[in-house]
Amino acid sequence: MKTYLGIDIGSLTIKFVLIDENANVLYWTYERTGGKPIEAIQKGLKKLKEWIENHNPKIEICGVGTTGSGRYLAGVIVGADLIKNEITAFAKGAAYFVPDVRTVIDIGGQDSKIIILENGVAVDFAMNYLCVPPETKIITEDFIPKPISEIKVGERVLTHLGRFKRVEEVFERDYEGEMIEISLSNLKTLVLTPEHPVLGLKREDIKCYYSYSRRNTPVCRQFNEKTCKKKCTKWKKFSWEPYFIPAKELREGDFVATPLPFENELDDPVAIDYSLVHPKALTSKPFKKINKFTFKPDLLRLLGYYLAEGSIILRRSKRNKEIKHTQGVIFGFNIGEENYINDVSKIISDNFNNLSVKIKKRPKTHTTTVEVYSKSLADYINYLCGSMADKKRLSRELLNLPSSLQKEILKGFFRGDGQLRMRPNNISGKEKKGNRYCGTTVSETLANQLYWLLLRNKIKCTFRRRNDKTKGGKYAYLIEIFGKEINKLIDKNLINPKKQGYKSFIYKNWFYEPIKEIKRYHFDGLVYNLNVKDDHSYVANFLTLKNCAAGTGSFLDAQAFRLGIPIERFGELALKSKSPTTIASRCTVFCESDMIHKQQIGHKIEDIVAGLCEGLVRNYLANVAKGKKISPPILFVGGVSENVGMRWAFEKALGQKVIVPKYNTVMGALGAALLVKENPPQETKFRGFEISDMDIKCDSFICKGCPNQCEVIEAKMNGKIISRWGDRCGRWSNLKYD
Repeated sequence: MKTYLGIDIGSLTIKFVLIDENANVLYWTYERTGGKPIEAIQKGLKKLKEWIENHNPKIEICGVGTTGSGRYLAGVIVGADLIKNEITAFAKGAAYFVPDVRTVIDIGGQDSKIIILENGVAVDFAMNYLCVPPETKIITEDFIPKPISEIKVGERVLTHLGRFKRVEEVFERDYEGEMIEISLSNLKTLVLTPEHPVLGLKREDIKCYYSYSRRNTPVCRQFNEKTCKKKCTKWKKFSWEPYFIPAKELREGDFVATPLPFENELDDPVAIDYSLVHPKALTSKPFKKINKFTFKPDLLRLLGYYLAEGSIILRRSKRNKEIKHTQGVIFGFNIGEENYINDVSKIISDNFNNLSVKIKKRPKTHTTTVEVYSKSLADYINYLCGSMADKKRLSRELLNLPSSLQKEILKGFFRGDGQLRMRPNNISGKEKKGNRYCGTTVSETLANQLYWLLLRNKIKCTFRRRNDKTKGGKYAYLIEIFGKEINKLIDKNLINPKKQGYKSFIYKNWFYEPIKEIKRYHFDGLVYNLNVKDDHSYVANFLTLKNCAAGTGSFLDAQAFRLGIPIERFGELALKSKSPTTIASRCTVFCESDMIHKQQIGHKIEDIVAGLCEGLVRNYLANVAKGKKISPPILFVGGVSENVGMRWAFEKALGQKVIVPKYNTVMGALGAALLVKENPPQETKFRGFEISDMDIKCDSFICKGCPNQCEVIEAKMNGKIISRWGDRCGRWSNLKYD
């Protein structure tokens, strides 16, 4: 008996549909992937194999089609004869049930889409993709940047509220379409899908009404009342509270908001014992031990000097030359920086009177070194700040200190590696005259940590990377403080600093920076998104994004959990409502706060549930279906279509009957099976059910063959490469594999 298999693998679920030559559905299943797509595919094939053995062992699979965001992965593993996007597959499945269908509404766990059809063919569509490319840097705990493709469930990331929250889900999908690139600087440049919300402010919402003649209209200064004497009629009506704006609605000159990190709420560490930092490799010689390292302002400033100009002195073990032992610390300064040299010497003498300090001047190189031979001091500094220039970083103990103490670390760093520069008077372009304090490091982690500590101290700064590499082959990261902001460091005080252009500002817990450039281009490849506990947001390339699930099934799941109601009862409760409550549904955070308020003032649960269903429909029609002509017959498919409350809400909003067809939850898989049946292969590529027990792994690498630097996905079966994909030029995907 000839049959055809369709597999639809999405961000949260996987669906299998098996049909015969007459397009009758013989078998179907709908399962959650649990964040493990490969295991889900293997598990689904095992179930299908068991069903075939029990019902009709003569079944022969003559073709396999895959669709969904994970269609390439599924296609490689099972040996698909046809790989199609979900729009084509859904259109095919919908037209099978209702040949004259005009509109398909699909709402799944994390995605939602609308498809417009004519004569059974998709002519228009829209999706709610909220994603970024794999190389996008996410700020994880301890302010360490990490590519989003490497983020794991359970890790903590920085959110729009300036705190760290755990990642609950990581979504990976294939995307082809328009991408928007928002640039503030070469590091603060983010590529994202057009619908992805970015935290910020529109310039026209806070523009100065007395500056129409200027090309780049300045913003009003209401929050600093002393600066404005005119006080126009709109002056008191402006709001500087940021809100999430879809990327496609942002323009050059609009502001993006970065959260100022909250200070640690736990007890601040006072000191650390040597037992915490003592290395496993012990030296054979006795040494003078420092029992405690106290977090005093002067010692923290010493750490700042080390981060900028210090290194650990090591010596090789006599027994094993590959093992190195810490021996001391050395600081290197310009020969003219006597104040800093004396400061380092005094700090060590005041705190460790049993240590000797050696100051060596080297006129030929115009440098002076401060050497301290102390194994225990070197161990403390190595533990707190790391070693090697590109590996330096701040330990968690230092990151948990009060901002006033962290300022001492910043002060020492800028003294050691900072330069006070005056911009030339004849500089061209838009740059204005003024002073800047520039610190440099080749450690990306340290540069990020210092940047966030400056913001925690409410010191405006810029962060960028040099385009050329150092002699050691490393990129240098520059942190710059301008004008009056330098005075906040309480170190370099400027006399009458030049007036700065009103380019960025800090208001309450937000740092606002203007968008310099916006570009649009076509993208084809893997994209990612995160679901973050409570705050539903994360900082990506220094811009703050919302991973809002409003308009999807996970939105309803979250609210059902919040109300303590099984999601299966949501629909029946909604139908009992006689007066649905209006719920702010534009994002999960606002919805939850609005729900709590409505509960507190006594709204009935069924009215709140009905209001949630209506809110989700409003959100879908205002965002996903915006600008689309919704004509009957209308089919409603996807996991959310099982909710009778949602069917009611759509029919009420559209004033039209909404059809929920048979196999509504597996429409994509059915469409894939129908498509491969229409054009069956002469010989199927299906690898067979034995792949359920094979060791299958996927990994990726960055191709450096051209400036595109594509992320190439590599699939291995029992240790053997079976496929590669993700490159734009075909260099890897066109190779033949067994």
